[in-house]
Amino acid sequence: MTATHGSTAPAGVSSLEKSLFGIGAAATVTVVALEFAHASETLIFVAAALTLVMLAWLLGGATEQLGEHVGGRIAGLMNATLGNLPELVVVGLLIHAAKDEPQLIEVAKASLIGSVLGNVLFVLGLAFLLGGLRHGTQTFRRTFSSLNATMLILALAAIAVPDLILIQRDEASEHLAGLSVAIAIVLFVVYIASTFYFLKDSDDAHAPSSAHEARWSKRMAITVLAIAAAGVGIVSEALVGSMEHTIEQIGISPSFMGFILVPVVGNIAEHLVAVQLAWRNQMDFAVTIALGSSVQVALFVVPAALFLSYALGNPIDFTFEGRQLLALGLAAIIVPFVVSDGESTWIEGLQLIALYTLIAIGFWY
Repeated sequence: MTATHGSTAPAGVSSLEKSLFGIGAAATVTVVALEFAHASETLIFVAAALTLVMLAWLLGGATEQLGEHVGGRIAGLMNATLGNLPELVVVGLLIHAAKDEPQLIEVAKASLIGSVLGNVLFVLGLAFLLGGLRHGTQTFRRTFSSLNATMLILALAAIAVPDLILIQRDEASEHLAGLSVAIAIVLFVVYIASTFYFLKDSDDAHAPSSAHEARWSKRMAITVLAIAAAGVGIVSEALVGSMEHTIEQIGISPSFMGFILVPVVGNIAEHLVAVQLAWRNQMDFAVTIALGSSVQVALFVVPAALFLSYALGNPIDFTFEGRQLLALGLAAIIVPFVVSDGESTWIEGLQLIALYTLIAIGFWY
């Protein structure tokens, strides 16, 4: 039975949430103050990363509460979409900053692949692991999960096309820009069509749903959403501005920075929400967020980043490191097998996390 929203007044914001609002605001002000004080770049990077985690959590909480007012299916779409907002902001700022520091293009591209893998391997794996340890075998709707897995394979094939053509014909490099734009348009059209299908599917009995009433009013959720989104833009700029120096000082590779750190910081909101839902045994919703977010990055954020690069005057193309494409290919192979039966266990979650850990180790060097 579908819960009836609006039958009772929202319970309101808890004292803990009010405290977190204050901490998030204070942390944002601190990052801005550190920038104006010309503090250590590494200190600014660490403070900005931690603050972005807090703001992403607030963004996810507001999205979840707003979703309670509009229904489970739209809630899942909103969580996946707005959960990727910090990622898109950071990527855009990296592309802009790469005009002066070309190395940051590598970080931007790695973060796009890392975001996809982080959701389908680490987040989905952690949700399966913790949910399975608490509830045993869990079930979820196979139709949407299989559809998302298929679209992940489509995205991998599309993204790999430029590199595959370059292997065969070196002169194809002259047409990379046009080819990348064409691929971006195709991916975006598929994203729009799949979103329409997702929202118009008539099988409401299996749609993701939440067993909890909204605690915040709709106006409160929208207000927090807008303020958190503004904070994400401010803090992301500080994060990107201090990234180049931090890479050099700490000595980590740009690929690892982009592949692991940037996606973890930018997508922490949906990470937390998906795992919490699996812990509550709401696997339809959890899988929708984890897989749906990956598909949104591959079909929407990746093309959007390319279009944005042209608007910023620093065009990128769809050429990636071989190991990035290999890692994405491994995920595209294993995920359909894991979700095809509509059931999850803790051991499957452990396997996904193990694969993500091995890939991350490979990107450290």
